[in-house]
Amino acid sequence: MWIFCPFNGPATLKIGLLTVPMNRIGEHVGDWEHFTFRISNFNGELTQMFFSQHSGGGWVDVSDLEFVKGSNKPVVYSSKHGHASFPHPGMYLQGSSKLGIGVRNDVGKSEFVVDSSQRYRVVAAEYLGEGVVSEPCWLQYMREWGPTIVYDSAAEIDKIINLLPLIVRFSIENLFPIALYGEEGPTGPKEKDNWVGDEIC
Repeated sequence: MWIFCPFNGPATLKIGLLTVPMNRIGEHVGDWEHFTFRISNFNGELTQMFFSQHSGGGWVDVSDLEFVKGSNKPVVYSSKHGHASFPHPGMYLQGSSKLGIGVRNDVGKSEFVVDSSQRYRVVAAEYLGEGVVSEPCWLQYMREWGPTIVYDSAAEIDKIINLLPLIVRFSIENLFPIALYGEEGPTGPKEKDNWVGDEIC
């Protein structure tokens, strides 16, 4: 299931016990996120689910999934400002969990929900044969889905790094995701490795 998110808000950094919301760093226009169901060919049951998270993600066994009350629909939580997907509410750190340094992905329950079983469109199913599913024109768009944004993040991040003890400063500079320094518009679903192949994890 692919979901287009028109806007990504600013990042929030976590450095130990310190949480620092950024002004504009991390913002970008347009992003594609997805989740994938792994269904058993033998009995048609859901066995695992892949949750995409920025440039990665992970498989979660069905026993670790949360379901909508009274249904067989798994719940997908999208992170605040980053829309990475996760199986449970909480704070997920993109960086070094050992040091407690990185970008926060905050996920929580909300009254804002999308029931993807009600509003969806099958856009491709090549395995069914040619012409069975009519692909929409936008699926063939092979350019970036948003403008390139370059942040003046060095000054903002340097201020944070300078607050830290000297011993920690130099090891931290490489822990922040490269996306904090600038963003290119995302490419469409067909340009992702997992469109044809398996998920990356």
